[in-house]
Parts: sequence; C-alpha cells; structure tokens
Amino acid sequence: MMVEKFFPELSGQFARLLASLANRKIAVVGHARPDGDCIGAQIALTLVLASRGHDVVCINPDPVPRRLQFLVNGMTFLRTDDALKLPDDRAAIFVDCADHARAGERLRAKFPAPAAAIDHHLSNVGFGAVNLVDSAAAATCEILAGVFFDNGLEIDAQTAQALYVGILTDTGQFRFSATGRRCFVLAGELVARGAQPAEAGFEIYERESEGKLRLLQNFLSS
Repeated sequence: MMVEKFFPELSGQFARLLASLANRKIAVVGHARPDGDCIGAQIALTLVLASRGHDVVCINPDPVPRRLQFLVNGMTFLRTDDALKLPDDRAAIFVDCADHARAGERLRAKFPAPAAAIDHHLSNVGFGAVNLVDSAAAATCEILAGVFFDNGLEIDAQTAQALYVGILTDTGQFRFSATGRRCFVLAGELVARGAQPAEAGFEIYERESEGKLRLLQNFLSS
C-alpha cells in the first residue's frame, strides 16, 4: 500500500493545475522527432484528462514513430498544419519539451502562453504558467506516473502501458544512470494496472518492418 508520495511538491502543483483547467479544452503538445517518453506522456496525460471530461487533442510536428504505433489504439495525433486550424480556446500543456520552441516555432506562436510544461530535462527554462519539472527524474512519464498515483487518479491499461514505455525508453531499458528505485517502483505499479513489459519490449526493440524483413530474406537467399 503506497503512503509516501512519489513527487510531493509536483503532485500538489498538478492537483492545482487540474482545478484551474476545469471545463477547458486542452492541447497536449509534444516535441519534434518524438520518442517513447514524449508519445507515452502525451497519450497518458490525454487519457487521464479525457477521463475527467476534458476535450483533449494530441499535437506533434512529426508523426508517431512506427515502433510506437501500438500505443495509439485509435487516438488522433494532429500535425502542425491541422493544429493551426484549431480555435484559440485550448489550454496547451507541453510535455517532454525543455523549451517553448521544441515543438517548432509555428506551434510556439499558436500557443504563446502554455498553461503548463511537464518535463524532466535539466535545461528546462520554465516556460509554462505552471512548471512541473524535476531533472532528477529519468523521464517525463516517471513524473506523470508519480503525480497520477499521488493524486489517486485512475490509470487504465492503455495509460499504464504508455507510461511504462516512456520510462522504459528514457532509461535505456532501466540501464542509464538516472534510473533509480522510484523508476522500478513506478514500473511495478504500472504493470499491476495493465502495462505489458513483454509487448513493449517486442514492439520497440524486436519487431522489424516488412521491408527490412524482405531485404534480409533477399540477402540470405543470395
């Protein structure tokens, strides 16, 4: 049974952020050339906000990478051109972005005053109205998982898998020096809520594209 909070200070900030966003439409914005932590954070935050009744969209300047498509499960990610057509009534939350321009200058102009920035990079400059930043965390998904648990928010299997993938990839499969006890505890809690390490490992590190398999087959047959 969890008693001690994972992120005591950030969790309070997150709770106040949720209260301030009541009834608002929200855009969860990620960075160019998104990785597992970026996509995982976007999916997880979007699902949690949607479960609380928010109208939420994910926005990226670049497409979701092939190896991360298994996480999307029908969710829609808008590219920059489509995002620019949205009405200016959405509160923007930037995730895994060390600075405001990490998502590109056009999205920076579209969302000039982000409601929040959630990130783990040491270089983060604090460009949101609320900044949930902890450079000691190994991943943005580590922060999100922690504040979700600390605030007693419901985490379904898709959300758990997205958060697990973010932690898995940004820790280099739990090998990088930033990987601490909290990463493993959170990963265990996510598995208890439906994250599937075997699926994540296969999809990200083992599954090959059809084209690459054909190329290998041609090479071996020659």
